[in-house]
Amino acid sequence: MPERAAGLDAALPVRASLNGQPYAKSFMNIRLTATAALLASVLSACAVTSAPPTPVAQAPAPAPEAAYPKLALSNDILFGVLASEIAAQRGAAAASAPTVLALAQRTRDPRLARRAAEFALTANRLDEAIRALKLWQELEPASDNAQYQLIAALLRAGRLSEATPGVQAQLAARPQEAPQVFMHLAGLLSRQPDKAGAYAMMKTLLAPYPSVAEGHFALMITAQEAGDDAMAQAEMATLATLAPAWDYPVGWQVERLRQPSPEAALSLLERELARRPQAGLELRLSYPRLLVMVKRYDAARDAFVQLSNKYPHQPEVAYAIGVLSYELKDYEEAERSLRDALALGYREPDFVRFTLGQMAEERKLPQEAVNWYEAITSGPQLPQAQSRLAVLEAEDGKLDAALARLERLADMQNTPRPARVLAQAQLARNAEQPDRALAILSAALAKDGNVAEWRYERALLLDDRERVAEAERDLRAYLKLKPKSAQGLNALGYILANRTSRIREARELVSRALKLDPDNPMILDSMGWVEYRSGKLEAALRYLQRAHHLMPDPEIAAHLGEVLWKMGREAEARELWARSLEANPDSDIIRRTQQRFIP
Repeated sequence: MPERAAGLDAALPVRASLNGQPYAKSFMNIRLTATAALLASVLSACAVTSAPPTPVAQAPAPAPEAAYPKLALSNDILFGVLASEIAAQRGAAAASAPTVLALAQRTRDPRLARRAAEFALTANRLDEAIRALKLWQELEPASDNAQYQLIAALLRAGRLSEATPGVQAQLAARPQEAPQVFMHLAGLLSRQPDKAGAYAMMKTLLAPYPSVAEGHFALMITAQEAGDDAMAQAEMATLATLAPAWDYPVGWQVERLRQPSPEAALSLLERELARRPQAGLELRLSYPRLLVMVKRYDAARDAFVQLSNKYPHQPEVAYAIGVLSYELKDYEEAERSLRDALALGYREPDFVRFTLGQMAEERKLPQEAVNWYEAITSGPQLPQAQSRLAVLEAEDGKLDAALARLERLADMQNTPRPARVLAQAQLARNAEQPDRALAILSAALAKDGNVAEWRYERALLLDDRERVAEAERDLRAYLKLKPKSAQGLNALGYILANRTSRIREARELVSRALKLDPDNPMILDSMGWVEYRSGKLEAALRYLQRAHHLMPDPEIAAHLGEVLWKMGREAEARELWARSLEANPDSDIIRRTQQRFIP
């Protein structure tokens, strides 16, 4: 089976922003499912966003001039400093650090010790940096920055026991900054290779500060990293009592579990919300969002409705209820809630309007869909709305107006001509005017015969009209332009197998395509059809069953049913065709196949 939509997935690409996330969609295939929209918008804020504060290192205050040593500027000092600075500027900080450190040790000048530390840190030579920082602290004991940088370097080097006294001194000197220090340590220690050492360090540091919630959060993280889940759970319980309105620890745990085990994240969140009656809206919203993630749409909608009762003026909640109702085919509730989201000031009103337009199309209310799409007059949703308006115009028999709208839209987006022509041909084909689609492509190819995608699309249209020789010419021209295209090889092989007796040549072409793309269900279908036309029913059955498993397309189902029928398995063929027709009621190929076999 040739890939009918090939070459059009990138046709007239439009870009839009779905709650801050850019995405690209085909010009003609931009109808988003309700689930996709929900996952993109409702789940986009699944993690609690209140980020922990990070302490900022203060710039070192200059020491009094009297604190610096009084030394004559000798030639070796001058040369050592200048040579080291020049080397560092040329990317050789690693060579500069030991030179300046030696000068600092000799002169006892804290400025040189600090500069040596800077060179060593730039070169990521931590042991050398620590020696320089210790010297700087020794020579300038009042420098908070020297102590801070030394602690940071010790932590980076994994020398936790050496860093602990410095952190304790910082906490004792500024107990009011303990929350910030603990939050900073939570991030630093969680990345330490020595998990047990980081856990032990945090227990030591927290002991004098039992009422600092941030310290318990840091202990919870290091306990988890060290494998002490019991302690981590105990610290979570402590936080529920100590800081019941602080959502960040719960959000952090939920985010940690969300991808590997959303069900575990759901269980944790349900438990923590039960013992945190003061939890904020953002954390509460995480629960139904997780339900959406695991596709429990009914439960998610119920949870959002409960939130709506408590927070009646939240547009995010109204929007979520609307999209979930749309997914559940509850169109009345979906429309009501989406209108409420608009009235409450949902942050992306045009996306709501576009969703309402899609829903109106699904409900077979084209004029209502037009009204919603026309209400979008600017912004990232405008291209999608205009493309849907073009489709609706074509379906209403106004193909010329639809093509003109596409032309204006393409100019608006500065779309390359190949994509523009493909989109127009596809629109004509979808409007059941294949001759118009052929004319559009032929006119374009008359001006430029080297656009491979036009050749491919015209070949499929010609094959539909049973103009096999012309279709073959276009596909061979396409393969000259793209000789390693599995799509082109497959299309030509399938047409030869389906329309001619040149089965050997068809097999060679489809085999080459299958080597290039072995799991493509359309190529597998083509190979199954080649085997069927060769009379090899068992081989055909294997290829077609695999293709149908990968993609239960009606054309594949028609082929598979035909093979089953020829093998005497008529009941299976009937059942397969019935299931496929039920899932694809507009499919003509199933009906045509049935008519050939069933009186």
